[in-house]
This record gives sequence, C-alpha cells and structure tokens, in this order.
Amino acid sequence: MKREDIIKKLKTLSAASISDALKKRGSVDESIKSIKQGDFICGPAFTAKCCPGDMLTALNALDDISEGEVLVIDGGGITKFSLFGDLMAMQAKLKKVAGVVIDGSVRDVKGIRKENLPVFCRSVVTKAGNATRHGEMNVPVVCGGIIVNPGDWIVGDDDGVVVIPKDIVESTIHIAEETFKREAILREAIQQGKSISKLL
Repeated sequence: MKREDIIKKLKTLSAASISDALKKRGSVDESIKSIKQGDFICGPAFTAKCCPGDMLTALNALDDISEGEVLVIDGGGITKFSLFGDLMAMQAKLKKVAGVVIDGSVRDVKGIRKENLPVFCRSVVTKAGNATRHGEMNVPVVCGGIIVNPGDWIVGDDDGVVVIPKDIVESTIHIAEETFKREAILREAIQQGKSISKLL
C-alpha cells in the first residue's frame, strides 16, 4: 500500500480504535497529550534520541526530516527542560512535517499553536534545554514506554498517541476498519433503544 493510501485510511480511524486493533499494544504513556484539543497527527516516524535536557539533536533532526513525517523525540521522559519551541515549530511547519511527539517538555505553546502544528508532549515548561550535545537520529527510540523504529506509523488525537510497527500497518488498518463497521452496527442498535450491555 502506498504511503498516501495508508495516510488516507489512518485519517478515518482514531488512536483508540488502532489501540484496540493492536490489542492495547503500541499506546504511549497516557501523560503524552496534545497541546491543542482537536489536533490529529498521522505519519511515519523520524526519530531523534536527545541527550538528557539537551535539544541539539531535535534541532538537527528538523534539517533532515522529510515532508509528511512525524518527528518523534526521545527526551527520556525528562520534563524539567523544553526540547521544542515555537521557532522549531515554524521550521517544522515550513517543511510540512506532519507533527511532533515528545517524551519530554515543550515551551512557547502560544507560538506553537499559532503554527497549527500538531504537538504531543508530557508537559509545558518555561526553561529551554541546552543545545550542546548531539545524540542520535533515525535510530530506534523509546517514547512513552513504547519502542519506535524509524518508519513506524504514528497516530495521535485527543485520546493519546499510538505506534504501529511499519511491517503490520496494513493488517492493523484492516482490523481497525472491521471494528469500526461493527461499532457502527452497535450505534444503530443503541439508537433504536437496545442496551449496550446486551449487545456486547
């Protein structure tokens, strides 16, 4: 399946439905949420493993990331310092990056929201991280307790973020679509007055 077809199908699904299709695997830690309600993120991962409290790797990743990719930043879950801000969001938006997921913190939230760039993170802080030590890019990372390999598919919405291993993305989509069809039948039955406890 071509990338554009995968994206088209994933955009019809939710993070929750994909989590169900993955049998609850692939869901990153629930504290990683969007900084803007209603945002949706979808695309293959470009990964950056930062040194603790240092955003240099994330800065360099913005030079190498391609259009449509999701920047996944492994900040080790450290929330004291920001690894992403509004100027970085501006560059990401100009490069048509699909969004950013950070196992760490951001700042300059007002400016990031202005860019209309979907950003998911653990927390918002005022202090910027250093930019002196380079980590690794496009390597397997850990984000919210889930291993993310370059090219794995990222989907995020108001419920949270899920990671789909790239080698099972098509089968996962198929399972999620079948579940969506079954739930549509259930919704119709509930609207007709039937009890959900009797339907499940």
